[in-house]
Amino acid sequence: MPDQKMTRLARKMRGLDLCLMTTVTSDGHLASRPMSNNGEVEYDGTSYFFTWADSRTAQDIGKNRHVQLNFRAEKEFLFVAVQGEATLTTDRDAMQEHWQEQLTQWFKEGLDTPGLTMIEVKARRVNWWGEEDGEIEL
Repeated sequence: MPDQKMTRLARKMRGLDLCLMTTVTSDGHLASRPMSNNGEVEYDGTSYFFTWADSRTAQDIGKNRHVQLNFRAEKEFLFVAVQGEATLTTDRDAMQEHWQEQLTQWFKEGLDTPGLTMIEVKARRVNWWGEEDGEIEL
């Protein structure tokens, strides 16, 4: 049952903040970059990230919504690969819900930073490897 698996996986992922986000470029290549989910580590199948509207990441997502997030736990043997679809939003209410004050180190004017954009990644498939391996199709 996916709900029980997701609950167990969320427990394992608790505390995982950094990942590599891979996008598909306009010429069909793969591009990865480190991203932080801003401390939102209670995983439920959706992840949120902030970037600039004119960033390569946002441009890639604008052309191809398919992304992959790769997480690795530092203190235990756990790797998690999330395949999903990303969307971009500049909706202030949606961004406020996921904003963390520490983000001002990159976005100096907070939610008023010109060009601020939020990426929402909804998982479609999650694979993990560790003490036990598994897969969830969402």
